[in-house]
Amino acid sequence: MARLPEPHIRARLREQAVDYVLTHGIRDVALRPLARALKTNARMLIYHFGSREGLMREILAGLRERGDEQIREWFEHPGKARSLTEFLRWYWKRMSAPAVRPSIRLIFELYALALRDPKDYPGVLEDPLVHWKRVTKMARSEVDDAETTLLLAATRGLLLDLCATGDRARTEEAVRLLARLIESRETVRSASARRTKAPNLASSGP
Repeated sequence: MARLPEPHIRARLREQAVDYVLTHGIRDVALRPLARALKTNARMLIYHFGSREGLMREILAGLRERGDEQIREWFEHPGKARSLTEFLRWYWKRMSAPAVRPSIRLIFELYALALRDPKDYPGVLEDPLVHWKRVTKMARSEVDDAETTLLLAATRGLLLDLCATGDRARTEEAVRLLARLIESRETVRSASARRTKAPNLASSGP
């Protein structure tokens, strides 16, 4: 009977693989060089992940888990309710930092691979919108699907622009404009909700 993969070894290899591709990128990653870097062999990577594509999917999952954990911790900061616009400013500050640039380049490499071979990279193209929907729920924001799509498209486009040009001042100003737009729409929506809930004094009796 074949031995089943050991979860703790698989988890360790996945974390090490995430660290590796953040430094070296993903486009030219081959199993044998990666295995050598992880102090294992290609056979063991296939044993634990099934294929190179399976390993790439797990690397992407590891990246998402790291990011989601940081976001949850930020929203759950004790004693302070945090808004969507506050999150947007914090998110941009974190994602535009030079130390995070390798992970941003990696995300765009994965997008390119998934656009060419979507079946080999399930979730890469669809999950970002799901991610932003989770964020709006954590922020207790009532933005609709169109606004959520705008948040995804704008932040993704600005991160690509930042990677391409390095112009942090210009892209940061664009994020501030986006935050003000979302904030103004939330203010209007909140005021409309209050008017709807307020009693109609003109029609009430003495």
